[in-house]
Amino acid sequence: MLHRLILLPLLALSALGVSACDAVNSASDTLGKAEVCTKAFQAAGFTPDLSNPEQTVKDAQQHAQELRDLSNKTTDAEVKRQLDAMANQLGQLGPEDLNPSGVTAWAQQKLNTYNQLQAACTSTG
Repeated sequence: MLHRLILLPLLALSALGVSACDAVNSASDTLGKAEVCTKAFQAAGFTPDLSNPEQTVKDAQQHAQELRDLSNKTTDAEVKRQLDAMANQLGQLGPEDLNPSGVTAWAQQKLNTYNQLQAACTSTG
């Protein structure tokens, strides 16, 4: 009987500890808007290198993945939407775009998407 009286509170505390750890782990996976946006602007600042198309496409894909990862770490719906849009924009860059006219069109679209991301990051609502 004494074992039951000791065991039940220990089990309850153990369950609470696991729940608290899950909550802390979940919270640590979420970043604040300012931190997400700062990291997003770094990744979105990617500039194509026309002299090395193969590496440029790989770099664009890497930056797109960074933005997708950040998108998964924000709770702000508009920032998430704009991070996904920017990731898609960077991810669209292909070898066929790495010529003067192609990269100019791509860069203009990227700038428009970047401006939308910036607006989402600076909004207070």
